[in-house]
Formats: sequence, C-alpha cells, structure tokens
Amino acid sequence: MTMKLSYFDIRGLAEVTRLIFAAAGVEYEDKRYPLSFGTPGDFSTIKRDEFDAAKAAGEFDAGLGKVPVLECDGVKVGQSKAIERFVAKKVGLMGSNDIEALQIDSLCCHVVDIKDAYKAAKEAGKDDKDAAMKKWFEETLPEFLAKVEKSLPAAPGPWLVGDKISYADVTYYYFLLDCKGFFDDTAAAAKALATAPRLNAACQATLKNAGIEAWLAKRPEGSAPF
Repeated sequence: MTMKLSYFDIRGLAEVTRLIFAAAGVEYEDKRYPLSFGTPGDFSTIKRDEFDAAKAAGEFDAGLGKVPVLECDGVKVGQSKAIERFVAKKVGLMGSNDIEALQIDSLCCHVVDIKDAYKAAKEAGKDDKDAAMKKWFEETLPEFLAKVEKSLPAAPGPWLVGDKISYADVTYYYFLLDCKGFFDDTAAAAKALATAPRLNAACQATLKNAGIEAWLAKRPEGSAPF
C-alpha cells in the first residue's frame, strides 16, 4: 500500500506526517506544489499555478479545496490532524493498544492548546514583543511543559507512551526541538524543553531515530522558510 501526501513545497501542516513516515521507515509519495512570491514575504503576491490548476480540477475536494490531502488505496482525505493519526496508526506509531493510542492522541492535543496560548501571548504582547516572548519562553512555556510532564503515563523511557517511538514523540520533537520547527526562536524553545526531563529525553531520542536522521539530512529546503 503506497500513500500519497499532497501539500505545498513547505514544511507547514504536512511536516509531522512526513516525520512519521520517516521515523517508521515507510515509503510514500511526497507530492509538493511549488510556491513563489512576486514580492518576497508578501502573501498577496504569492503564485501557485500548479496548485491552482489541481484545485480547479477537483484534486483537493476531500480537503475542502485545501491541502494537505492524503490518498490511500484510491481514497482521498483532508485535514492534517486526521492524516497524522491515520498514518501513525498505519505505520505502527500509535501505540501497542487502544489505551496507549488514546494517551498518544491526548498528548498531541496538548500541543494544540500550547500553540493557542502562544498565539494569544503574541497578540497580547504585540506592543512589546521582546518582553512578551521573553516571558513566554522563560516562564509560560516551561509551566506548560511541566503540566504535560505530570500528565504523562508511566513508561520505561525514553518514549512518552509505551516502549517504542510514537506519534506523540514525533509531535513534541517537531514542536520543540527540530531546527525548523514551530517556533521562530528554536534556541529558546529548546532551552524551555530542557526543563522537562521526560519530554526532553523523548525529543532527543526522536532526533537520533535513524529514519528521522536520514530525513533531516535530505529534507528539501522548500519554496519558503516555513
């Protein structure tokens, strides 16, 4: 069974799924639609001719005209989180039983909450961005990670759930440690991560996963730096 992942030629909403495939050593088709800017950084000048043609042809109807879209056995499905969970289950990164799958899913939902809080902090601190981000990375983010640590199930380590790498480990790795992950200030995110021993151990172990290492060595730069 070969799966096809369609997305823009950026990391964005597809990178966690790509990392899941990489961690499991599973081959798939990584279909990328190029982007270009008439004026660098000005999204009103963005050009995506190949994507627009495919969208007009109905290629992304399963995703309400958006990407990512995953195709598996001739069936197309949209929505990045649904895709992540499906692929994780298919390649063996969703735990060893239903309870572990539930715990993994819950941990990934915590990341959504933290991202929402980060966006709110940025908006509230827009008049003094430096001060707002200093407080976020030195106080708020470590506090969130401490709460996540308390929510973790007992496990032998270094993985967050059970005795093998999972979707949760990949999610937290990309969120907090990947050099091109969620936060602009990756060094500050890594410093906050270091305050959470189990999360840090899982992220460091994920970074050393052979499939992840291979992907990072060959990961395309992409059409834009995000």
